[in-house]
Amino acid sequence: MTTKILVLAGSIRPGSFNARLAERAVRSIEAQGGDATRLDLGQYPLPIYDAELEAAGIPDEVLALHALFASHDGVFIASPEYNSFPPPLLLNMLDWLSRVRHYEGGMVEAFERPAFAISSASPAPLGGYRGLIALRHKLELGLGATVMPAMASVMSAYAGFDDDGNIIDERNAAMLEKAVSQLLAAAARA
Repeated sequence: MTTKILVLAGSIRPGSFNARLAERAVRSIEAQGGDATRLDLGQYPLPIYDAELEAAGIPDEVLALHALFASHDGVFIASPEYNSFPPPLLLNMLDWLSRVRHYEGGMVEAFERPAFAISSASPAPLGGYRGLIALRHKLELGLGATVMPAMASVMSAYAGFDDDGNIIDERNAAMLEKAVSQLLAAAARA
């Protein structure tokens, strides 16, 4: 049975470096024998989380996203860094997913069962590393997820990819391969 990995970028901006990184992760997952599903968060518009909105009912888009997370063995997230933190788009989606009730699949199916790998591409010299630490904190401590130790971080992302979407710096490319390898191994065990 092929290991299924959901791949998403925490940015919907045209030309996003993290969308490029997510596409590169898809190729790496498939080259290493996994089955990748590319998720576009732009296809799932969500209101900003509010308890009053939740009381009116979980939006259908949230339930659809939850079903996607639950139907995969692992999740690969390519996250931008906004002021040393993950972007509001990604955090809002994670907050909504955490509100799905137990009898609808709950947090166990979306966060505790699949394995996670996180990565970032940024024009900054640290490649979004500070935002990844905050994202790891949210996933592991806040949501109970298992996040792989290896994190891919593409620094100076303006010059980080070639025309074919490959990561130019060999060290950054190796970090991505390691993160994908760890994710596939953990997801296969899950």
